[in-house]
Formats: sequence, structure tokens, C-alpha cells
Amino acid sequence: MKWLSWLLLSWPCVALADEAEMLKYRDFLPAQIASISEEERKQSVPIAYIEATNLALSDFGPDVIQAQLNSLLYSGLADYYGAKRAFQADLGQAVTGELTVGQIHELGYRSERIKLQQVNFFSYGYSHSINENAATLRGTVQIIDEKIAYPINYVTVKCFRAEGYCSYNQIALTLPDRNSWAQTYSVIEVADEFYRITRWEGKQIDATPFTVNRCRTNRLTFNFDSEEFFEVVTNNSVGDCETELGVTIPRLQQPRVSKIIDGTKLMNEEFQRIQTEATGYYASAFRQRLQEKAAKGGRLTKAPTP
Repeated sequence: MKWLSWLLLSWPCVALADEAEMLKYRDFLPAQIASISEEERKQSVPIAYIEATNLALSDFGPDVIQAQLNSLLYSGLADYYGAKRAFQADLGQAVTGELTVGQIHELGYRSERIKLQQVNFFSYGYSHSINENAATLRGTVQIIDEKIAYPINYVTVKCFRAEGYCSYNQIALTLPDRNSWAQTYSVIEVADEFYRITRWEGKQIDATPFTVNRCRTNRLTFNFDSEEFFEVVTNNSVGDCETELGVTIPRLQQPRVSKIIDGTKLMNEEFQRIQTEATGYYASAFRQRLQEKAAKGGRLTKAPTP
């Protein structure tokens, strides 16, 4: 299943068409989306905007939207019209008081995002050990000199000398995407594979997959003495490669090298990025108030003890 990681890494290219549709219908009002023919809606309108339309035109739609505005500290319940206008102003878009499907979707994304700032979904401790007969490695895969598609991941490799193989399992946490209609974290199994040991000398191990992938080969090379644990991906085709799912995997211009590391810092930085992003989604008036108090030396204090 290691091909899945290559697919995820190339996903931005696949998603370009969806981005175009998101842009095309972004400024439509819910009633305008509803008036589009059913055939066009099925073929062209992004699911996210259909969901926004269904929400806005439902009996409880305004109540949900008011609650979402309130969660971002706009006055959604006290001044619904004013809250919508303030939200549009913070987006830097026309202030009309009537939310477009793009704005409704963005509101839903932001209100959910502030709830999803951090999650613990597995233990990701870093460890490695080796003896004459077996070796174990646990950590996080980080692609060198490239942005990894899933920075929050955890891999476990176990090698058995007498049996001549290594088992390789990798799981990852995929983060909510702005254009997704469902704003949730997802845990996926990226790889569950077996590698043939081609070299075991002292505390160094090399291994290649038992199953040959049509597009690329992933080779393991571990040195337990120097604590260097690499994965090297090379091409299996002269040009771009077509997968069984019909997705084209571009040819690598050079080998892709990844290192298995202690991922604690990497993942903490990613969660911090999410938290910083989420904080910026609160109403600008609220953020301005906090900034003014901070500039005056404001701080949190404990209530006095009785």
C-alpha cells in the first residue's frame, strides 16, 4: 500500500479541477444553486456548496448559521444580520448581509476548525533496538527537502534476520481540508508491507519490497550505530506512471529520500500551525480587543482565595 503515500503526495495536482469548480460557484447564493438544473448540480457543483445550500434553505439553517457565527464570537444570536455583515467584512468580501454558499462553507470550516486544534490518536514515541537476530524501529517519516503530505504519521518496522524479512506498518493522521464537506480528522493506514532483507551486516540493514510496484520502488537502509534510518524511493518507469486507479504518478527527477526520526517536534509544530490558523478565525473585533489588552500588559489572573 506504499503507493497510497505517493498518491497523497501528488494529490494537489489531482485536485486542481475541484478548485476551479469551487471558484466558479463560490459567490452563488443558496437560492441560485437551488435553481440550477439537477443535472448541472450533480456534474459540476461541489458537494461542499450543495451541503451549504441544503443547510441555508432548511428550516433550522438560520439557527445553525447563527450558532456558527456565535462560536467565532460574532453576535449571531443577538444581531444575526450584523454578524453576517461583520463576517463578510473579515473575509474582505462584499458586505451584503446575505451569505453566499462559499461564505456559508467557509463559516462552517472555521467554526469546526477551532474545535479541531489538536488530537491524540496514537502513541508516537521514538525508539530503535537491534541484536543478532532482530531489530525494531519506531518513529515518524519525514521527507527530506520536500513538504510531506501527512506530517503527522507513525511507522513501525520489525526485522527478523533468520526469516529474512522486515514488516513495515505506517499510519497517518489526515487533516481537515478547506474544500472538504466533512471537517474531521481521519486516521489511515498508509502502508502494511513486507521487505526482503538484502544485507544485514553488524548493525546495518538494507531491504527491498517483496511486492514490486509498477511506478516506484521503496528501499530501506538502516544504520543503528549512527542512528540513520532512511527510505529511498526510485522510479520503476521511464516516464510518468499510470496507477490502477487511473491517477498519473509523475516521474521523480531524483530519488526521494525520507528519514525516520523522532517526530515529536515535527508534529507539535504542525498542531501549533493549526492552532494559530484557528485563532485567526475569531471575529476581528474580539481579536482586536485581546490585542489592545495585551498591549497594555493584560494578563490572566486567578480568582482570590476565600
